[in-house]
This record gives sequence, C-alpha cells and structure tokens, in this order.
Amino acid sequence: MVSFFIPAFNEEEILEKSLGELEKVIKGFEVNFEIFLVSDASTDKTAYLAEKICQQNPHIRLINCTVGPSRRENLAASFKKASGDIIVFLDIDLIKTLPYLRPLIEGVISGNEIVIGSRYISGSKVIRKPFRLYASLLYNLCIRIMFRDNLHDYLCGFKAFKKVAILSLVEEMGFDKSLKRGIFWDTELLLRAARKGYTIKEIPIFWQERNKTALSFRKEVNSLGYILKFWFDFWKKRANFKIVE
Repeated sequence: MVSFFIPAFNEEEILEKSLGELEKVIKGFEVNFEIFLVSDASTDKTAYLAEKICQQNPHIRLINCTVGPSRRENLAASFKKASGDIIVFLDIDLIKTLPYLRPLIEGVISGNEIVIGSRYISGSKVIRKPFRLYASLLYNLCIRIMFRDNLHDYLCGFKAFKKVAILSLVEEMGFDKSLKRGIFWDTELLLRAARKGYTIKEIPIFWQERNKTALSFRKEVNSLGYILKFWFDFWKKRANFKIVE
C-alpha cells in the first residue's frame, strides 16, 4: 500500500479539483492506496470542504490541525497514521507534476529509501518568475556549500519514502514547537537522511509556479537562527544530533 499525504493551508479554491486529479492518477497505478489531507490550521473552508469530500470518498481522510500554520511540522507528525510501506507527500498545487508520480514511487520500490522531485537537474522543466528562481537556486547552492552535500533541490514538495526511513527521521527531528524551522524542514530531513546513509534519488520533473505562495520573507529570515544552529551542531556532533527543544 502507498500512503499519500497532502499538506494544505487555505486551499479551498483548488482543493476538490486537485484531490480529484490526484486520485485519478493513482488509480492508474493499480496499487492499494490511501490519501491523507493535512489541513495545516487552515482558516478558510479547506477543512469543511475536505470533510464533505471524505464522506463521499473512503480513500481520503482529513487530519485537521489547529496549531499553525506549521509548514511541515504537522505534516510530519501525521505520517505515523500511514498504513502503507511507502509514504508520499506532495504539495496540493502540483497537478501538472502528477505524471511524474509513477517514477517517484517506482524509485522507492526499486530500493531507494528516498526519492525526490528535483527542479534543477537535467531533464527538468521549470516555469517561475526570475526572482524566485534565482533565490531558490542561491538557497540550494548555499546548502550544498555549507553542508558539503550534492543534492540539487531540497525544497520541492514532491517526495517519496520507505515508511521505516521517514518515521525514523521524523522521530529524530522532533516537533519544532517554536515553528522557527519553517521551510528548512525539507532540507534538514534530507541532510539527516544523507548522514544516516540512506539512498536519495533525484528525478527530473515539470514544475510550474503558482501566483499564490506560502513563503514569507519575514518568516524565512526568522529561520536563519535555526539554520545556523543546525549547521553548527551538524559539524560539531557529526551524527545523531537533535536540536529541537
């Protein structure tokens, strides 16, 4: 079985269409599956609409979080509810990326602990505004230099894991109650995975930016302290470190 987790914060406008498209693609795989919609403390009608969808569709379950928005913290905490041996999480707006879902899952089936969609490797196609594109490229470059890592895209919300691997990583990372980790959650997860020796495969995808974004300059700046502390701890302790309080 494959367990899909879809984080959502105030996505009432695209919720029904996105879940419908996702289920249509999944049914073509001929695998048992379940879908969890994780409403990350949404303040619009996301949770209400999801409840109605769940009543009509036994494959979809709602996890309605009241603390947040947390970026990935509530999402990570929900993984323990998975029944599948493979856990996939993808951002709700990635409809045009869904054709790449099959190679994402097959990459895990073939033996990799983690498979991630990458916007910045050969074969990928990205449509986004220049400022955000260059900011993203700069972020990834800084991470590779700071941690001497070789991945190309740490932030893309299109990832699959062996269940045992992701649950181990989430437990090690803990829940950041301060919510200062922010968008660094994905990066920290992959850095810890590489340190543990997990195999991480990047696959090329098509990715188109939305006009709406959950990113906030103020919030991302607030994450800098967390990132620097993590960097210091990463090189000081070298293994099995934990900095979340």
